[in-house]
Amino acid sequence: MSEVVRAALEQLRRREDLEAAGMAAVMREIMAGACDPAQIGALLMGLAAKGECTAEIVGAARALREAVVPVVCTRGDLLDTCGTGGSKVPRFNVSTAVAIAVSACGVAVAKHGNRAASSPCGSADVLENLGVSLEAPPQVVAAMIDEIGLGFLFAPALHPAMHHAAGPRRALGFRTLFNLLGPLCNPAGATRQLLGVHDPARCRDLAAALGELGSVRVLVVHGFGAGVPARAGSPAGIDDASTEGETLVWQWHQGALTEHVVRPADAGLPEVAFAELHDDHPMGNAGALLRLVEGEQGPYRTAVQWSGALALLAAGTGDWSDLPSYARHVGEVLDDGRARSQLAELVGRSQERPQLSGRAVGREMR
Repeated sequence: MSEVVRAALEQLRRREDLEAAGMAAVMREIMAGACDPAQIGALLMGLAAKGECTAEIVGAARALREAVVPVVCTRGDLLDTCGTGGSKVPRFNVSTAVAIAVSACGVAVAKHGNRAASSPCGSADVLENLGVSLEAPPQVVAAMIDEIGLGFLFAPALHPAMHHAAGPRRALGFRTLFNLLGPLCNPAGATRQLLGVHDPARCRDLAAALGELGSVRVLVVHGFGAGVPARAGSPAGIDDASTEGETLVWQWHQGALTEHVVRPADAGLPEVAFAELHDDHPMGNAGALLRLVEGEQGPYRTAVQWSGALALLAAGTGDWSDLPSYARHVGEVLDDGRARSQLAELVGRSQERPQLSGRAVGREMR
């Protein structure tokens, strides 16, 4: 049994926060397979009961980044649209469509994602149904990001050390620290992010953590239902920007954390009820995304324009007044075929075999 984890458990028993360095040491023990499953379960329970602080999230993320299989790109300033999932409101997969559309706008996107855990369709599920290979090796994904500005980073293939915690996580059956860590550990080292969070009370913590981890600009969002005020203590809504009400945003930018409340009208868009975006099947999601990039109008397009506008804000140097022009830009690439072409490139290139080019794939993450 790990003595490092044993000491951390004693601190948690006293409801004391762990320092970032101590949490990193604990996570390294877990990733190395040095912990008893009972210890891992007790640790996750203790953190959840106390409430994970920013330092604990930062330390765990640093250790998890060390253990990742890196995707080494030559392009910098990468954007990710990965979120935590877990809102349990079945909807069309917005973050994946946004990644495609925003990359068609000229932003380099390293889309991190996984299969669904708490809903029937995750980003990996919808992309697989569209023909994207989830088995593309890191050097192929890196080449895609460098050359076409879009690649999908399948989490299970790039975070192999996380399997040591899989059993205790399943046995606990509730969200733990690991549900927060995935979006903080992009294998390509993305430093710009639109991150949807299932719990509005965690938005500030994750934005602060990403700032400490070296991000350039991050928008951490939680979308509320119609009539619900955008506050940390309000009833939870969705892990995306809200199409029917207010969205709480914590931004990390230029060394500062700022809080914002926005709604679709701020981007010149109408409101759309969550019920109009309902779909809980990968094939249904895939079909909707195909129609979207063919220029189909409707609620799904509005949702993608809204989140896409926020993603373009995170990717650039603009300010909140630019949201209407960003939303129009997303609409343009959906209409003129650029998003459709980008999806076709993603599908085709993901199925290519790696070339012997001397590309480094073992370097540490930036």
